[in-house]
Amino acid sequence: MSNTWFVDLVNGVDTNTGASFAQRVKTLSKAATLAAAGDTVKVMGNAPTTSGTATWTNGSSLVTLSAALTKLIYADGAWTAGSANVTATANTTSPTPKQGTNAAKLATNPSFTTGLVGYFPTGSVFNLSTYQQLSFWIYSTVALASGALSMKLCSDTAGATAVNTLAINQAINANQWTNITLNNAAALGSSIQSVALYANSTLASTSVLVDNVNACVAKSAAGCLTLGTLISPDNVSWYHVQSINGTSVYIDGQQSTGPAAAGKYQGATASGLTFRMLQPTQVTTGNASTVYAQTFALNGTAALPVTISGGWDTTAMTTQSGWTTIDASDWVSSGVNLTGTTGYVTVDHFNFTRCAAPLGLVATAKGYAVSNGSLAGSGSFSAMPQHGMSITGENFLNASGTTAMVNIPLTANYQADGVAWSVVNSNFFGCTVDGIDVPKDIASPGVTITGCNASGNGGSGFNIQSPLAKFFNNTANNNASPGFNFANALDIVGYNLTARGNGTAQVQLNNATVEIFGLDTNTPGGSALPQISVVSGAMGQATVYNWTQYTGASPAAVLTSLGDPATGETAGNFVASQREGAVAANNSIYSDFGKITTTGVVGETGAGIGWNLAPNANAFAGSPLRLNVGKVACPANTTTYITYWAKASAASGISGQLKVAGGRYPGVGSAGTDVVAAVSGTAWTQYTLSFTPTENCVVDVFFEVWGSASATMTVSGPVVISQ
Repeated sequence: MSNTWFVDLVNGVDTNTGASFAQRVKTLSKAATLAAAGDTVKVMGNAPTTSGTATWTNGSSLVTLSAALTKLIYADGAWTAGSANVTATANTTSPTPKQGTNAAKLATNPSFTTGLVGYFPTGSVFNLSTYQQLSFWIYSTVALASGALSMKLCSDTAGATAVNTLAINQAINANQWTNITLNNAAALGSSIQSVALYANSTLASTSVLVDNVNACVAKSAAGCLTLGTLISPDNVSWYHVQSINGTSVYIDGQQSTGPAAAGKYQGATASGLTFRMLQPTQVTTGNASTVYAQTFALNGTAALPVTISGGWDTTAMTTQSGWTTIDASDWVSSGVNLTGTTGYVTVDHFNFTRCAAPLGLVATAKGYAVSNGSLAGSGSFSAMPQHGMSITGENFLNASGTTAMVNIPLTANYQADGVAWSVVNSNFFGCTVDGIDVPKDIASPGVTITGCNASGNGGSGFNIQSPLAKFFNNTANNNASPGFNFANALDIVGYNLTARGNGTAQVQLNNATVEIFGLDTNTPGGSALPQISVVSGAMGQATVYNWTQYTGASPAAVLTSLGDPATGETAGNFVASQREGAVAANNSIYSDFGKITTTGVVGETGAGIGWNLAPNANAFAGSPLRLNVGKVACPANTTTYITYWAKASAASGISGQLKVAGGRYPGVGSAGTDVVAAVSGTAWTQYTLSFTPTENCVVDVFFEVWGSASATMTVSGPVVISQ
């Protein structure tokens, strides 16, 4: 029988039993000693709140509020030094400010001890009585202990007469922007004329920087927006905040991300969206990536996994009304460490922000699952397990990683376990690297990737180097590299893929063959980059069914880039496209040697459509633009006659022929001696191939064209076969 255990990361008590809401414990490490395989560990979280509306714009990091929720106290400019032992400047670089064009830098000399470091006059009297919190960024060149500094709101213009004194009861790592929110738990002053930074312990030879100081409403208020608040356009994906300036809120990226330079929001542009906010559950600062806010050592089993379930309400923990959010403040420390060596642990409804690693995973463990959360500005997992892992409904937002946010390892364990990785309904937005990488040579079982969106990333959206078990309903827009990169594998199959606005190409092939059933490369506003491209010197073959293309003239559309055999690149590359633009009569083949199409082609009277072949400069007699126009079953020792209609667009300069290759079928030509019928002239004419095979066989009939980069030939039925 499975049991449920209760954890409150803020007000729990580890000497409690953990068996009820009233007896909730404080840490996951304690819960791990109480639970067993098959149990559920409920973790208290916070429910989102709403206030007003906002405009979210695709490709922008700016979120514009319908009304301001905070009061900006400091944005840009130098503060005033508190003594002769301090130098105050407006710093523009190293570190890059988090808001505006500069940050306040206060550099102490060796003689400075404690007291007023610097202050900033507000310029007018601020009534902050409707606010209870102070939120800002701080940076120190040396590590500072909790309580080493205080921020004071003063009634004078020189930072001397404090109305509110707020100790920074949070450790500050050296050389890291740290997100700080100080809660006065009561109204701030009603007559504030300056904000000041004080040193409570010796601060000699140290530079401290401050940026984007805001007064914020009570933590419990529906409109509570701080630099530690997560914000969302959809109540699913939760972004971290870089700066607040009245109605302008910018989403953040990494530690060194400059103002308004974070990875952009990648959803649909919309105004009037309900503005949603989520407060962190646990705010922590550690001094290394190996320091975790929480540790969980329990293992489950394949039949009885353990579930760590976040987001439970604060009144009775009976409703999963939100998320449990761990904020590491400065990107140095990490989230939850799963230290059990065998695994089978599910983490659900957890958000991680500014964490070096959101989850610590054991590389050799099995059965991990993570679901329904956001990794905002965090790194990736501490390890990519060598056994199948499930990721469902996760949002990797402006996160950083090595090579890819989900970099699936190559291992024989998938076949031994009968389970491979699965990534479903997850988003990878604004990350510094690829979204998902699948290595070459994963055979069976295949990886599953469905319903995912990898957009606005610093690499490719999807880098796929093995055939997949399932690959459908995936989107890759606005990435720095190709949206979909298929490499080093044959027979990759995808369904309903969208790739728009990517760098290099929308879809790229690098020694790969792929079939795509439903492809949209119709970039809004157009793109001059190839929509399907083969890497120079590589092989690539794609068959696409129902391809929605960008076909505009400004910028000029480039459907394919397949290489040029004349300059030594690989020949034999092609893209075969059926039902282009969802029109059954529109079918084309784009090859190294030209284009073959039925689009707009009228066959010989009564025959319906025909195929038009337009060779390019690479097409020669020995390497023509070639189309297989039919397969014909032929009886032994009986002459077969095969007749097609054909014509050229010009009377001269282009050559073409119908052909059955010799030497492939007994009695039909010989190696180097084909059965051919040369085509010429601009009028529809019938051309016949005849041969007598000595065995029953099925022959391929080809139509070949070469010799001109401007003229074309068309082949059509009705086909007449007599035997």
